[in-house]
Amino acid sequence: MALVQQAATPGRTTLLGAVNVLLTNIGEMPVDSLQNQQIQDARVAEDTLLEFAKEGQLRGWSWNTEFAYPFDVDAVTGEVNVPASAVKWNVDPYQLDGRYVLRGTRVYDKKNRTFLIDPDDAPIKADVTWLLSWDESPEAFNRWTTIRSARVFASRMLGSDSLVNYTAIDEQAALTALMQ
Repeated sequence: MALVQQAATPGRTTLLGAVNVLLTNIGEMPVDSLQNQQIQDARVAEDTLLEFAKEGQLRGWSWNTEFAYPFDVDAVTGEVNVPASAVKWNVDPYQLDGRYVLRGTRVYDKKNRTFLIDPDDAPIKADVTWLLSWDESPEAFNRWTTIRSARVFASRMLGSDSLVNYTAIDEQAALTALMQ
């Protein structure tokens, strides 16, 4: 494997390497870079990988979920802003009468119908599932995402499940390894 395809951590699959798995799965040549991608199949392969990485992380795993994560009120705006990487955000419904919910990237007070948060309620603690980058996700998750994406990508691009190299059995084996 070429040096440019190596992950920052040896033994890890890079996003480029995963894209190339998808491409070779449909009989296309691998690409050398994901920058300024001119090959449509490579762009679609990368989009497919990121689609399934996001979908998979929405499940909430031990490595991307934090419980009772504190969010403070911004002293200037009086609002609580939540990073866009939070794909799930839930306050205990019994805490503070369940009045705080996430709308966009700001916390909304349903009782007072405002984004201005009472400083006495801060910090607001929520269970959060974070959307992590490819390199921040565990290798077992990236492997499962790659196999799953390769199967779906081939089915979408070729229109035939019989031409797919990766099967549902391969995907299930990777999911089992991830869950362990």
